[in-house]
Amino acid sequence: MDLLLLMARRSWRALSIAILTGLACGLAAAGLIANINHSLTVFDQLRPADGLYFAGLVVLVAVTRVISDISLLRLGQGAVHDMRLHLSARLVDTPYAQLQRLGKHRLLAMLTEDTQAISQAVEWVPILLVNAGIIAACLGYLGWLSLPLLGLTLLLIALGSLSFNWPQRRALTSIAQARELKDQLFDHYRLLTDGSKELQLNHPRRQHFFTRLLLPVSQQYRRDFVHGMSLYAVVLNWGNAVFYVLIGMVLFAAPHFIELSASLVTGYILAILYMITPLSELMHALPTLGRASVALNKIPALEGQLQGASETLDTSTATRVRRLVCQQVTHTYYREREDGHFTLGPIDLALDAGEVVFITGGNGSGKTTLGLLLTGLYQPESGDIVLDENVSSAGDNHRYRQHFSAIFTDFCLFENLLDGEDPQRLQQAQEYLSHLQLDHKVQIEEGRFTTLALSTGQRKRLALLSAYLDDRPCYLFDEWAADQDPVFKQFFYSRILADLRERGKLVIVISHDDTYFGLADRLIRIENGMLGDITPRADTPLAEVCR
Repeated sequence: MDLLLLMARRSWRALSIAILTGLACGLAAAGLIANINHSLTVFDQLRPADGLYFAGLVVLVAVTRVISDISLLRLGQGAVHDMRLHLSARLVDTPYAQLQRLGKHRLLAMLTEDTQAISQAVEWVPILLVNAGIIAACLGYLGWLSLPLLGLTLLLIALGSLSFNWPQRRALTSIAQARELKDQLFDHYRLLTDGSKELQLNHPRRQHFFTRLLLPVSQQYRRDFVHGMSLYAVVLNWGNAVFYVLIGMVLFAAPHFIELSASLVTGYILAILYMITPLSELMHALPTLGRASVALNKIPALEGQLQGASETLDTSTATRVRRLVCQQVTHTYYREREDGHFTLGPIDLALDAGEVVFITGGNGSGKTTLGLLLTGLYQPESGDIVLDENVSSAGDNHRYRQHFSAIFTDFCLFENLLDGEDPQRLQQAQEYLSHLQLDHKVQIEEGRFTTLALSTGQRKRLALLSAYLDDRPCYLFDEWAADQDPVFKQFFYSRILADLRERGKLVIVISHDDTYFGLADRLIRIENGMLGDITPRADTPLAEVCR
């Protein structure tokens, strides 16, 4: 039912047409069974017209089934497509801090495991609806043959359904428990890939990871999943057995209570045998439908935590920014330790366009957190950050963020260039590749880099190229030069930053490279979440002051 509602939200008209054609297919199939039974009864008196009538029913069954299958397939996959895009959009609109709290493993499980389960179930919908039509029509035909036998059939189906109820609910519970464990498995897979170097270097750590983390969760997942699917196997085979019991009752028990002719019994058994296939398919679909039901309950629960931005998305961006002002900005995050939390601020700070500002400080002092606040990825818990007195991080966060290009330590490099079809942009990108000495390793074809299989330093240079092409008024670099060789470190600090300053950009650099502090217009030291603005004396090199 949930799947039908999902499809109806996309187009109830298309769903109605598909259901009606499916029912028509079922009626035609029942008519085909009746025609076969009648033809067997009057086999010696068949005429050419009877053959044409039979052929017409075959064509009707085939055509209506094709129409229903294709209609429902297109509708169902369209609904899943809409759901994927909706969830992806909600994810991107959710504040970055909230995404961090949810964790990548839960989000990936939702976008892959849950949507895949629903997609697989949707593929069953055309088959199930057509089979439901066939079963309904066959039951109607059975009632036309003999009302007492129809009553016996419905009684056995009702008793069978009641006997299915308990194991099916238990199976669904086990599948739901297995789905919860899937989140933990995805988290352990993330550790396995991200920490492969550490696990290879440290055998005790590897043993601990497998025996204490991955193995217990994987075993419990296996137990829950196998238990649920085993119960479904019992339901499936018991369901098939019910119909053979019904055939046995018609053959061996019913004649003692009801007067039955051989032709009636033949037609009845023929119809029952024809119904077994669609009923078996219905039973086989139960595990897939069960997983989809769990997914359809899981997705809204997680989606409710994806707190999308409430403001109207405004993509307009000023080409220049005169000033960025922090007004009593604070941000608190909680650590997984007994000492509680860390608070950054309150911060009062004014940064002007055309200046290069370095931010330095010890590990854990709050540098990256401040960078996330300045770029709008974190929103202040109190206070505000304002660009040119009219674009607020707290009040219009989406528009505020569009003024920044940033390269963080955990940056993501996209292989496609924005506006990669623009010849001028491609020429500019090619020039930057040459300046960054990457043209011998990477080319740009059809608006995309030919490879991203590079060292971390080279990937950062490609990220810098993309940031340059963005041409945003504000730039933030978080330890960009940490993975560069001395030549490119010098190139970054002396050439790139100087070029951005000349272009009137506001440039914020988080760095420990005290050798180059003298190139900054201002150096801001942050310790324990508090800022200090260091201004050198006119006769003292800035680098010496910082030491």
